[in-house]
Amino acid sequence: GFDGAVAQGRFGLGEDVTPFYAVGAFPIFNTDLNFASNQPAKFKSNDKWLYGGQLGVTWELGKNVSLKLGAAFYQFQNIEGKLSTPFVPFSAADAGDTDTSRPAFAQKGNTYMALRDIIPVAGDPSVGGNQNGTINRFQYFGLASKFGVAAIDARLDFNQFEPFQISLVGEFVKNRSFDAAAIEAVAENNLGAKSTAHPDGEFIGSDTAWLAGVMLGDAALQERWKWNIAVGYRKVGSDALVDGFVDSDFGGGGTNVKGFTFGANLALSPGVKVGLRWMSATQVAGPVFKNDILQVDFNGKF
Repeated sequence: GFDGAVAQGRFGLGEDVTPFYAVGAFPIFNTDLNFASNQPAKFKSNDKWLYGGQLGVTWELGKNVSLKLGAAFYQFQNIEGKLSTPFVPFSAADAGDTDTSRPAFAQKGNTYMALRDIIPVAGDPSVGGNQNGTINRFQYFGLASKFGVAAIDARLDFNQFEPFQISLVGEFVKNRSFDAAAIEAVAENNLGAKSTAHPDGEFIGSDTAWLAGVMLGDAALQERWKWNIAVGYRKVGSDALVDGFVDSDFGGGGTNVKGFTFGANLALSPGVKVGLRWMSATQVAGPVFKNDILQVDFNGKF
C-alpha cells in the first residue's frame, strides 16, 4: 500500500545556525469503496489522513553547547468518530453508515463515543425489536475528539567534558482541536463523579502532554565500557494525542498516563551494548491503574 509522501531539507545560515524543515502526508485508513460489502446499500467513503509539518533550527551556542528547537503541527483528517443515521441493527453484520469512522487500531486512553444511533424498538428480536434499545445494540465506538496537534521540542547538549555529554530534552504537546463541552456530550469513558450538572459524570480528560528528561554519559557508546544513564518524567493527557500512535511500552501503551522512566546503557564492545529501562506509570483520569515495566535490551551490529 501507499505509505505517504515526505519532503525534508536543511540549509545553513552561517557557521552556527542550521534551519531545517519537514512536511508529509500519510494515509491512515482507506475505506472499501464497496462498503457495506454485505448489503445493497452503499455508504460514503471515510478515508483517514495525517498531514504534518515541522520547522526547526540547530544552533551552536558555543564551542561545547548546542541547542535544537522544533515546532510542528499534525492535522488528522476524518479520524474522529461520527454518529450514524438512525437505524436498527438486527445482527452484528448489519452495517451503519459511520462504522468505518471507528479506529482500525487503538491502544487505550482516548475518549470514545458510540457511533451507531440505534432506534429503540419495543419487543424482543423475534418480532424485530430490541426491548426499547436495551439489548442487541451491536454498538461500535470511535474517537470523541478531533485531533489537530501542535508540538514544541527542545534539546540542549553540553559537551564540555567530551565524550561525556549532558543532554536536557523536553516536549510540550497540545491538541488544538479539543472541545471539552462537545466531548462530554458524547463521552463513554474518562468521566468523573456524577452530579446534577453532570448526570453521566463530569468529563475529566485533557488536551495536553509534556515530558522532560536528562541524559548523562557517552552518547555514541562506540568503545568498550562506555555508558550513559537517563531519567525522565511525562504526563500524557487523554486526548492530547491519538492513542494508537503513542509509545507502546510506557504504561502498557496509549495516553492518559503519567510517570517516570529510568534507563542505563553499557557498551560491551564497539558493536555490542546492553541496556536496562524501568518505566513506572499511573493513570491520570478514571479508575486507578498502575503499570511498571522493566526492559532488558541487547543490541549488536556487524
